[in-house]
Amino acid sequence: MTQSKNKSCNGCYYEHNRICYWFELVHGSNSKIIPKETFDKGCTQYKNTLIEYKSGDELTDKVIDVFKGEVIGKKYKPNKWVGNYKKKKYTTRHNYTERKDF
Repeated sequence: MTQSKNKSCNGCYYEHNRICYWFELVHGSNSKIIPKETFDKGCTQYKNTLIEYKSGDELTDKVIDVFKGEVIGKKYKPNKWVGNYKKKKYTTRHNYTERKDF
């Protein structure tokens, strides 16, 4: 089975939680939220990480073909924010936090 012609952003590597990371990874700018119209039809930057679009199972391939689905490969997982931040120092005003007699 080849990749369906009706591809959406759902099968794209760069999409994660309806945010397109193509702009960040390839273009070097900020990632952008994908509008609903674009999400449903996809764009020209579509990338799928699977080389072959066959699942290997005859029934699964037939279901994908009949319902015009897409095979979803690995998705980009953005890193959590990493930067220079200070940990908040938690202090309490409780009298018995530290023993002062030792």
